[in-house]
Parts: sequence; structure tokens; C-alpha cells
Amino acid sequence: MYFVICPAVCGGLMFHQITDPAMQALFIATFQAGWFIESMWSQSLVIHMIRTPKIPFIQSWASKQVVCLSFAGIAVLTMIPFTPVAQALKLARLPGIYFAWLALIVVCYMVLATVLKTVYIKRYGELL
Repeated sequence: MYFVICPAVCGGLMFHQITDPAMQALFIATFQAGWFIESMWSQSLVIHMIRTPKIPFIQSWASKQVVCLSFAGIAVLTMIPFTPVAQALKLARLPGIYFAWLALIVVCYMVLATVLKTVYIKRYGELL
């Protein structure tokens, strides 16, 4: 976010290079919007990663209600920076490339959580 997305939105400048207060505010609002969405995606999905010793979404699915609520929450919260609510929360619209980076980061996070879960189970014999 800080090194790629925000500078892309702000003309290629890092925060410390920006002198215009409006551009600084855009950098901050972009960072906060990206962090907000990434946090919602990762925390909503990590619940599925740690709920079972199996591989979630491949070997094991949560109940339909849990899956639907998880993805509905992700969808609704992802839309917030693109609605009038964003101004009240001081969030900026995110560029499309952000979502490619988001997908990569979330997939890596899910893989890491699954690997560490497997290591934990091998060491302690059960998930919890």
C-alpha cells in the first residue's frame, strides 16, 4: 500500500515527498481505504483457515450460512470506499490494480496460515 498503491495514486510520489496538503490527504485516504479492505478480507477469510485441520474451500466447507455471511460482509465492506459513506470515513476510491495486489496478498496470507496450522497440528497432535 505505502510503497506501490498510494504513490501510484499520488503521481509516483512517496508521502514524505508530497508538499501539497490535498495530495497528502489523498495519500492517507488511499492508504486507509486499502488497509480497511485488506483487513476485512484477511480477517474474514482467516476464520475459515483456522476452523478445521483440513484445507478450507477445498477439503472442507463451513456451513452455507457462515460462508454466505463471510462473503457478503467482504462484498459490502469492499464497496464502502466507492460510496458516499467514504467521505464521512475519509476513505479514497482505490484503483483497479489494488485488487490484483489484494488478491495476491490474501492468497499468500491464507497459504501461510494453512502451512502454520499444519505445523501446529503436527507438533501438538490437534488443532486446539
